[in-house]
Amino acid sequence: MQRSWVMAIILASGLLAQTPPPAPPPAPAPASVPEPKPADVKPEIPALPKVDEPKPAAEKALESRAFDQLRPTQRKMAYTLHRAALSAHELGYYRSHPKTIEVRDALEALLEAKLYIPEKAQTGLPAVETYLVKLRANHGLYDAEGKKVLLESTWKELQAAARTAAKTGPMGLEPRLLKLKGLLFDAKVDAVAPSFAEPEAPAPSKKGKKAKAVKGPKAPEGFASQKAIAALWVKRSQAWIENTPQEVEIKGEKKTRRLPDPSQTKALNDLLVWLDKDDLELLRDPGFGWLDLRRLGATPGAGLMARAGDIAAAKAPEGAAGELVLLPTFEPVLGDSKFIKGEEKRSVLVEVKQGAPAANLTDQMAAFEKLGRSREIEVK
Repeated sequence: MQRSWVMAIILASGLLAQTPPPAPPPAPAPASVPEPKPADVKPEIPALPKVDEPKPAAEKALESRAFDQLRPTQRKMAYTLHRAALSAHELGYYRSHPKTIEVRDALEALLEAKLYIPEKAQTGLPAVETYLVKLRANHGLYDAEGKKVLLESTWKELQAAARTAAKTGPMGLEPRLLKLKGLLFDAKVDAVAPSFAEPEAPAPSKKGKKAKAVKGPKAPEGFASQKAIAALWVKRSQAWIENTPQEVEIKGEKKTRRLPDPSQTKALNDLLVWLDKDDLELLRDPGFGWLDLRRLGATPGAGLMARAGDIAAAKAPEGAAGELVLLPTFEPVLGDSKFIKGEEKRSVLVEVKQGAPAANLTDQMAAFEKLGRSREIEVK
């Protein structure tokens, strides 16, 4: 059973994503007209009740007040769990294809070089932007039906953009993109997502010769490092486990003490044990499907903890993954630690504030990717 703090975080962080659309404005009062003839009489349409339209500023203030009502430890828990969820989402890209991150980074680098690309060589860039939107929406290189998403441009356009960028801007884009040419443009190259399953042993030869050993798949490059980042943020969340009243026995007498909440403790421990698995074992685990912001809800950090039991039990998610939504942001505040060793000062998380969502999904996911791959507490 989830604790009240989870509901508090959901209330604080999910209001914007769950706010109902504005009610329609009241219908204008009908003008005075002459009484119609009997043949012209039409059914009277009742006037809509007057409803005040919600103001965006008021919604933001309500959301901020709800988050501010959380205790400081709860706000810090919300932040560290949020970072854990972002890191887990990044980890999930590797399961789609070992080169998903490489594809995304190369195309993003090309778009970042737009200032150095002449207008006549930018013809393929709109298609690159559209492709990246699809990649993020599908959490990989394949759509919901398992069909590979292709870049709707040509290699010639991509090559021209990379070459002209190298004249006055960043170099090396063309060879990076050339390595990914087949994945981007050829439907036959990895038409189906690569499998990390253990290959079946070949049948022995009819001539009695020993069958050659089959090479199994390798974990994607960078997977282990990203797994360590996700585990780090889960470990940091453990520092903010809420203390709750619990009955303990002291010298044969039952007493109530405030101790770390057992359900939160178990959930975070389950996630850490699960993330400590061998890379390939983890990639084959059905519970891996939960590492997706589309499945973790309007408060992905709380969602990750809520699903810790399913993840640890290798229970795969059911149904469609849904869509990405705009989420409120967290603004951490750092301060100097009270515990100083010599002249060395250590920064610690002292407060967390809630900020407005990004302007659009593209900006949000670009920011989330940076946070998801970082071990640092990012402050403005």
